[in-house]
Amino acid sequence: MSRSMFRTLVLASTALAGAAAAQTAPQGVTALDAVTATATRTPEVAGDVAAPVSVVPREEIERRQPQNLNDLLRDMPGVEADGLPRNTVMQPQIRGLGDDRVVIRLDGARQNFSSGHRGRLFLDPLLLRQVDVLRGPGSLLYGSGALGGVIALRTVDAADLLRPGESVTGIVSGGWQSNNTLWYGSLTSAFRAGPMDGLASVIGRTGRNSSDGLGQGIPFSAADTVSGLAKLGWTVGGGLRLGLSALGFGENTTIPTAANTITANNIAKRRLRQQQLALTGSYAPAGSDGIDAQFTGYYTDVGIRERRVVPNDGRYDQTDYTTYGFDLQNTSRFALGALGRHTLTYGIDLFRDEQEGKRNNAIRREFPKAEQTIVGLFAQDQISLGPLTLTLGLRYDRYEQDAAGQPGRSDSRLSPKASLAWQVTDWLSPYVAYTEAFRAPGLSELYATGVHFALGPTVFNFFVPNPDLRPETAKNKEAGVNLRFRDVLTPRDSLRARLSVFQTDFDDFIELIVTQPAGSNGTTQARNVSRARIRGIEFEAGYDTGTWFASVGASALQGRNRTEGGPLSLIPAHKASLTLGYRFLETGLVVGGRVLAVATQKDKPQPSYPTSGYGLIDLFASYQPTEGPLVGWRLDVGVDNLLDHAYRRLSWDSGAAPSAYYDVGRNLKIALRTQF
Repeated sequence: MSRSMFRTLVLASTALAGAAAAQTAPQGVTALDAVTATATRTPEVAGDVAAPVSVVPREEIERRQPQNLNDLLRDMPGVEADGLPRNTVMQPQIRGLGDDRVVIRLDGARQNFSSGHRGRLFLDPLLLRQVDVLRGPGSLLYGSGALGGVIALRTVDAADLLRPGESVTGIVSGGWQSNNTLWYGSLTSAFRAGPMDGLASVIGRTGRNSSDGLGQGIPFSAADTVSGLAKLGWTVGGGLRLGLSALGFGENTTIPTAANTITANNIAKRRLRQQQLALTGSYAPAGSDGIDAQFTGYYTDVGIRERRVVPNDGRYDQTDYTTYGFDLQNTSRFALGALGRHTLTYGIDLFRDEQEGKRNNAIRREFPKAEQTIVGLFAQDQISLGPLTLTLGLRYDRYEQDAAGQPGRSDSRLSPKASLAWQVTDWLSPYVAYTEAFRAPGLSELYATGVHFALGPTVFNFFVPNPDLRPETAKNKEAGVNLRFRDVLTPRDSLRARLSVFQTDFDDFIELIVTQPAGSNGTTQARNVSRARIRGIEFEAGYDTGTWFASVGASALQGRNRTEGGPLSLIPAHKASLTLGYRFLETGLVVGGRVLAVATQKDKPQPSYPTSGYGLIDLFASYQPTEGPLVGWRLDVGVDNLLDHAYRRLSWDSGAAPSAYYDVGRNLKIALRTQF
């Protein structure tokens, strides 16, 4: 690891120590104290898990007033978002891997939509109660696609909204943001009646094009959206609870069909709709260590309708992607004498994807009608042997894929995991881990035909199907240490930290190979062409006294193409972030700020150019009165990119020439909420 990587972490640690210099307050709780089940499928404190998992809690979501998922993740070590800054097309990347190399789950339902440059996740982030991010391969528990990691999103429940003693509540909120003249409003109601509880919420947004740090309008970044969420829960008794949820999202906008690029061709009026239905159940009878079961059955559907207006030829594209799935697991806890205490989690998950594209009501071969079914069986045993915790796991996946008029195929994969954590003292717990992951080839990678792009009236580039693609695989070695302290500088304060180093080797990377002979037709085909290696170091820490709070995140990554030599194209630059805030507990006022420092990234494939480093400063304040006539009201005010800096994220700045635009400039944000 280079010296600059370690310098970044040293500076971040020094900043945290300085921020926590003179605190006095009641017991503090950091984000690393949050409960997460993403890394192990069983609830654990985030800072105690022998894996690099980070959590964004509800309070932070409200404070940030996010327009997109990147607003919540950009400070996180090793995490970034690709694509032009258009809210519904930016996709998260973990450790340099994005698209369907990251598994995204929303309330337990996989979000598998993948269609060229059209985006992947369609959701209003204000509906979320928590975001968990597991960095590094995670196929043992989540199957195909978890090469880079897993993002688990959880929407709000009635229990999150009802105040103590309330049986019904209503919430009205609205907000405005200056950069894109965004207005939004929401209505929410929640109830609890005996064993039943539920909620309903709707959020609408309308805005103009965003402006970058030079004051230039970012073209086609305006959109009108509406989101809805409904939930119903029934605590049956005897440890049994059932739930039903429905989630919807709609967007109307004018945008390139390659929506996450800067292209000014193929502009379309886009109408997007997503819907999700989920049935959930949990069963954990009192006094039974052998049964702690959870079930999720789900249906998600994404439909995009695009009528081309540049050129204005009326071309009409339909893109549909549907996923059906279920996930069943149980956890049994038992002791085997000298063989330790065991937490055995085992289960099955299955999902089926169906996609179909049409153009002017005829088959669109570039997005062929195709299906895949993947079923996985997994088991993981956490074995407590005094101060040692040994975790062993194995998963078996079988997948079948086919498309109309083309040969079907099937394959299978084993994904093992092993980790060992040692609780040396109450405050020190080092760990080592080895994990594997895989990604089955995408349906379009296997079966796409038709025109990829045109170079003139008679010269084209055509997709060529490749049904013989092998799955991509990842093998990850990781070592880390978790630290936790109380009473560090003041009575009952809390300091949490995690440092991890990793190396991941990838085989059979799938890349689109474009061949275009001069003056004649060319081809584009997905092929297994490369081996790659990504290594890095990540650090995160949180300090909280109840009044003062601070958090630090830092990462330094390096990626190499081990087949052709040279760097990988989308490895995030070294970065460090610091958040510092103060709570006036008597009045309900919270103030603070964030700093994000990102280094210049020169280590890019050629032809290319360095992506310049940048620094961003954000400020925030929230006011939620604790007494008096304004109890139940909340005001949030923030300024993102205070200095109106012109910068570009590496993940959409990787071409041979720089974009004409920069990322979003200064943005004043105001939100007002009342609960009654």
